[in-house]
Amino acid sequence: MFGESERELMHTRRITCRAYRRKDGLWEIEATVTDEKAHEMVFRSRESVQPGKNLHDLTIAFLIDGEFTIRDVEARMQTAPWPTCPDSLAAYRRLIGLQIGAGFMRQVRERVGGEEGCVHLTDLITQVGNTYTQASWPDRIARQLEIEPDPRRWTDPRVTAFVGECKAWRHGGDTVRREYPELLDR
Repeated sequence: MFGESERELMHTRRITCRAYRRKDGLWEIEATVTDEKAHEMVFRSRESVQPGKNLHDLTIAFLIDGEFTIRDVEARMQTAPWPTCPDSLAAYRRLIGLQIGAGFMRQVRERVGGEEGCVHLTDLITQVGNTYTQASWPDRIARQLEIEPDPRRWTDPRVTAFVGECKAWRHGGDTVRREYPELLDR
């Protein structure tokens, strides 16, 4: 990738996120992170992690309603490096009632950050929010278009909240011009 230098695989991190729409209108979002070692990882106080084995296999699942509100949370540790790691799982129940949106990760860190939670699960929550947004966006936009074709008058501003958040969706850019020309004067 960066030229002709020899390289050796040391570690593989996999993040998998899945979104499920339920018949009751709620969304289940599951995010899993695995850390697989390519070489033996030696510890002073526990047995080594062997090549091809996971140091972490952690999952966090959220039940989210149509207003971006967390209705339930379940965290699991299939593989964790230390016996005390699972002691952090109950802390994630403190996220029930939070709404995904501006300031969400700050609120998450206030409730489960530092020594209260697990840094890997807490970091994974960003992906939960992104996955929920990606999964629910087609429904949201369809609902808004049924009510009003002009996005400037949509009642749910989160549907176009990504405008101005990246190069492709920059204000005045080609993507906005083609997809939402009404927003060019915004």
